[in-house]
Amino acid sequence: MLLLFFSGRFSLRGLRGKGCVIIRWLFVLPLLAALFLAACSPAPPAPKSVPGPQAADTPADPGAGIRFGVEWFDGQAGVFAKKLGSRQTIAVNADSVFPTASTHKLVVALAVYRYLYPEAAPAQRHEYDKAIKAMMVTSDNPAFYRLVDEIAARKPDALTKVLADLRLTHTRIHSGEAFRRYGYHSVTTPREMAAVFEAIYDEAYLGKEMSAILKEELANTIFHEEIPRFMHKSKVLHKVGQLPGLLCDVGIVDDGRDRILISIFAATRRADPYASNFIAHTSGDVYNALRTK
Repeated sequence: MLLLFFSGRFSLRGLRGKGCVIIRWLFVLPLLAALFLAACSPAPPAPKSVPGPQAADTPADPGAGIRFGVEWFDGQAGVFAKKLGSRQTIAVNADSVFPTASTHKLVVALAVYRYLYPEAAPAQRHEYDKAIKAMMVTSDNPAFYRLVDEIAARKPDALTKVLADLRLTHTRIHSGEAFRRYGYHSVTTPREMAAVFEAIYDEAYLGKEMSAILKEELANTIFHEEIPRFMHKSKVLHKVGQLPGLLCDVGIVDDGRDRILISIFAATRRADPYASNFIAHTSGDVYNALRTK
């Protein structure tokens, strides 16, 4: 409209000369004022954007690195770990069957304390205590066989009862069936041996007195190369086992805040340090993955 006025293309019929110019300005001035005010007025604030729904942060998988390590292990490995008092676990080949090696001594200790000890005379109890301590602290094999013979003579079903009590479906201890099927008399899985260790630690299965004895012995074993290797500031209770081509360790790392249950089995044809290093480093990785940050 403004351009039409100034170009002279807009006119009122019948008006000529100065009168026409005045009328033109009467129309133009209000338009100029409106344009001026519009240019000087601040722009209206942009509407505030309303944030849309945010995607929930997806926690990193604590077992991802552990799985990677197990996959690259030269042999067969299985891991089960649990932050006690929570539902946080890491399980990689946790239900694969392995020879127990000396971890079967934990089950024998449970059988003796639960099914033989209550009926034994004081002198016999003393012998049981000594044999169990030798099994826990130095992994003494003659002590193991003495107690297995005692079980066979006094309570032949004691080992089977322990397995049933703890609902262990894959574990077999000093078993002809296991030997025929697997070529070893004692077999278990990382998950089930972890359950055995937890039964000792939480004191529900044996009661406070017997459990305290075992826990003290397991905290003072002479072996420190696997689970305890990198746990310098933490208390470690554990039981190691070894056979040709197999190394395993099951235990609990207690740092004063968290208690991390770890069970690792590693079978390989490589020299012993390979499996030992794998268990030590994997234990550290598991602990770091599950502990409170």
